[in-house]
Amino acid sequence: MRRLRNILSVIALVMLFAFSAQAQRRINPVTPPPPTQGTKKEVKEEFDKSRLTETKDSQGNVVLVDTVTGTEYIDSTALVAPVGNIYPLMHAVTVGVDIWDPVMKIIGTEYGGISFWGELSLHNRFKPVFEFGLSSADIHPDGMNYTFKSPMAPFFKLGMNYNIFYNSNPAYQLLFGLRYAFTPYKWRIENAQPNNTYWQTEPFSIPQQNAITGYLELIASIKVQIFKNISMGWQVKYHSVLHQSKNKYGEPMYIPGFGKRGTPIAGGFSIMYTLPLNKKTAPKVNTTEGGATNSAPTE
Repeated sequence: MRRLRNILSVIALVMLFAFSAQAQRRINPVTPPPPTQGTKKEVKEEFDKSRLTETKDSQGNVVLVDTVTGTEYIDSTALVAPVGNIYPLMHAVTVGVDIWDPVMKIIGTEYGGISFWGELSLHNRFKPVFEFGLSSADIHPDGMNYTFKSPMAPFFKLGMNYNIFYNSNPAYQLLFGLRYAFTPYKWRIENAQPNNTYWQTEPFSIPQQNAITGYLELIASIKVQIFKNISMGWQVKYHSVLHQSKNKYGEPMYIPGFGKRGTPIAGGFSIMYTLPLNKKTAPKVNTTEGGATNSAPTE
């Protein structure tokens, strides 16, 4: 029950942050002129030109984007108003590889593997994700007298990311995500030596056991474009076991895709490639004599 309360608390905090950030981006910091006054040019004069760029949405409305705060506005009737999604529904497809575990194994971690994932971008806002990976473990706990082993096993993750800056340049994203993960795997204990100096007990082993575990994963991540369609991203992950198969020998100390039991926080680092599904590009600032705004390419 305590674990469930902790999970719900984390989810509530993530949702509160996401909604508050969205609300802040949709507040107009400038009082618009009355409907009978001002033209498009006069409306623009209310803003800092060095921070504005101009493009059009799918309905042909002129969209003004604040390049510093990421706030978007419609300016089609000499009035300024917040807008919805400026990117199309089928926006882009991204594929990536998480190389965090391979790097960690190189520097001495006794468990891990590699994972590949794919993401569909809807309006540059909602991003369904599927992930597949392989992982193994050969752990010699410090101060303990046994070895825990788990051969290479698959894990699967299905979930959704939400981009806080969904109407800003897609090259830079702040995402929060939720995953359900599932893994069938095997584990065993080798060379376990009881701490008994009197009876001189012989070492023993636990034979290979089958296990199935499902767990929840909460993610906060940053995506940054580094060259054309190539990006990199950092992730912080929180794990919590939802269900697992029972075993007479107790709980395994390692779960594929999760890590060691008792360490719910993990990291990630991905290299990714994004394939746009349309011609619309992120707004770009073009300095001109009359100001720092210019129309971005349209479809």
